[in-house]
Amino acid sequence: MALPPPCPYDPYGGNHIPPIPMPAPSPVPAPVSYLPVQNTKDNPPCNTLFIGKLGENINEEELRGLFSIEPGFKQMKILRQEKHTVCLIEFDDVNSATNVHHSLQGTVIPCSGSLGMRIQYSKNPYGKKKDSALG
Repeated sequence: MALPPPCPYDPYGGNHIPPIPMPAPSPVPAPVSYLPVQNTKDNPPCNTLFIGKLGENINEEELRGLFSIEPGFKQMKILRQEKHTVCLIEFDDVNSATNVHHSLQGTVIPCSGSLGMRIQYSKNPYGKKKDSALG
């Protein structure tokens, strides 16, 4: 006499519990849009970018989240001045900075307001002051 096949193991004993949905990781908010930006007075390419046209309500975490995911990102410094806020961002090399210069030009950061940010190469690499002429 043959035994019946064993029943498949059921860890819930017939009481199936619906799976609990896991929340998706909270991504950095994507830029809402891009606006055309006049950038006629750019500097020669270097590994540091100057970010202008940031609204006075710019959120450092949102700005850092936008740039820190870019390949080659090293560090960032926000400079809040009386009339405007700007940012300097250092990358590992000129190629990394150039890719960001082109891909994020005119990005509108929601907390910043309605302006598209202007990205230029910095006059000097991050942390280096222009050499003064001796004479």
